[in-house]
Amino acid sequence: MHSDKRLCTRNGCREEARVALTFQYANSVIWVDHLSDERRPQVYEFCDIHWNRFAPPTGWTLEDRRRTLVLPFVHRLAG
Repeated sequence: MHSDKRLCTRNGCREEARVALTFQYANSVIWVDHLSDERRPQVYEFCDIHWNRFAPPTGWTLEDRRRTLVLPFVHRLAG
C-alpha cells in the first residue's frame, strides 16, 4: 500500500513531517519553512517531536520563514 504521508527525516522516526529545515553552512544560517510540495534532498523534514527538540548549533542563526495565519480583522481599528 502506497502512502503520500511524508515522514520525518530523523533516523528511525515514523512520524509525519511538519516543518522543513535548510542549512546554509557558509553563513551558519538555518531556514525554517513549511513543507514544499515535493521532498528535496538538501532539506531536512522534521515531525513536531523532533522540531520541538531541535536546537541550532552554537553560533548559528535560526530564521523562521513560515508565515503565520493573519485574520482579516486583526489590522482593522475599532470605530
